Amino acid sequence: MTSGLDDLAQRLVAAHDGGALVGPIAPELVPANIEEVYALQDRVIAHAGEVGGWKIMAGSEGEPLCAPVPANRYFEDGASLDAERHRHFLAEVEFAVKLGADLLPGQPAEAAIASVHPVLEMIANPFVDRDATPRNIQLGDLQSNGAIVVGPALDRSIVEGLDTLAVGLLLDGNEVKTTDKGASWAAVVAALEWLAPMPKGAACLSRPVR
Repeated sequence: MTSGLDDLAQRLVAAHDGGALVGPIAPELVPANIEEVYALQDRVIAHAGEVGGWKIMAGSEGEPLCAPVPANRYFEDGASLDAERHRHFLAEVEFAVKLGADLLPGQPAEAAIASVHPVLEMIANPFVDRDATPRNIQLGDLQSNGAIVVGPALDRSIVEGLDTLAVGLLLDGNEVKTTDKGASWAAVVAALEWLAPMPKGAACLSRPVR
């Protein structure tokens, strides 16, 4: 199974870069729990390259879900992306922080934050049939991350009403999506403190967060 999981990870990384779509996936390779999801993430990031940052689902009930994001999937505002090659099919407006210091276990995460940013995350589909692909495979595929475009730093005061901040997504000048619901600043900070290096059963979650 080890070699099979490594082969799956290589095929996922290749599919994100214009290679053959992945699927169907053998049942024995589908992660049975979150620990196995993170084990698949370890394999994927080992083939995708250096970790550039982290994606965290913050603000929901229970333990946060996270995934490392390869450095080569981060882009500056104004970049042009090849959505067809990289299988991007959905854009999501997200909130990000840049760290000015390493996150350390037991230390306040807020003190390590250097700046806050709007980001546009491109969700990608490397699968033959995404709807038929088990959720744990999609989570293992770095939570379907295809790219992250980082916007300019925001005034730090914006965090005070982060959970009710009105956000709109425009396509060719037309507003296509709006929301005024999201994670609170307290939830974001709590998720970062959870992410600080500690034994969680997977190598990717034991790496320094910087």
